[in-house]
Amino acid sequence: MHSVEQIKTFLEKNLTNFRYLHSLMVAEIARELAQVYHVDEGKAYLAGLIHDIAKEFNEKKNKNFILKYGLSEKLLYDCYKELVHADIGALIAKEKFGFDEDICNAIKYHTIGNIYMDTFAKIIFIADKIGRKKLNSNLLKVKEFAYYGKLDQALLFFLLSQKKKLEKDCISMHPHTLCLIELLQNNC
Repeated sequence: MHSVEQIKTFLEKNLTNFRYLHSLMVAEIARELAQVYHVDEGKAYLAGLIHDIAKEFNEKKNKNFILKYGLSEKLLYDCYKELVHADIGALIAKEKFGFDEDICNAIKYHTIGNIYMDTFAKIIFIADKIGRKKLNSNLLKVKEFAYYGKLDQALLFFLLSQKKKLEKDCISMHPHTLCLIELLQNNC
């Protein structure tokens, strides 16, 4: 297992300063939310820290990982260009850093979500969305829900806001995200 400092050094060398600082913020927020929801704070910090490890890969590097791991080549389509880093990042987390399934699944699901997300994965998803310097009113509401013990409401509020935004641009949400919204609407 690599130390936190070794992981930070690796990220600092392999990410832009903007992405590195975002990763540090997400890690801190993930740790704070882990306290609220009584899950492993150390693991939450690590998942938040490396959730975007593959975010800045170019198309060639993405293709190499997709072929190496036998992932769907659909991930190379333009409509997945903002999502592919989650699948690849989860594999890197496992292979390079030896992280467990909780961390790998949280990284894999941090972009589109999934009906099988547990509390840990939901924390990383939300931490990624609110892990930035400036939050608009919708993200402030997500943060409020999350910090006050309403994780599913935070997730649902974010996803519904995102759906509305995408629909304005005539973009469809990923089917997994739509299933997650339906599940959350039935449970909240």
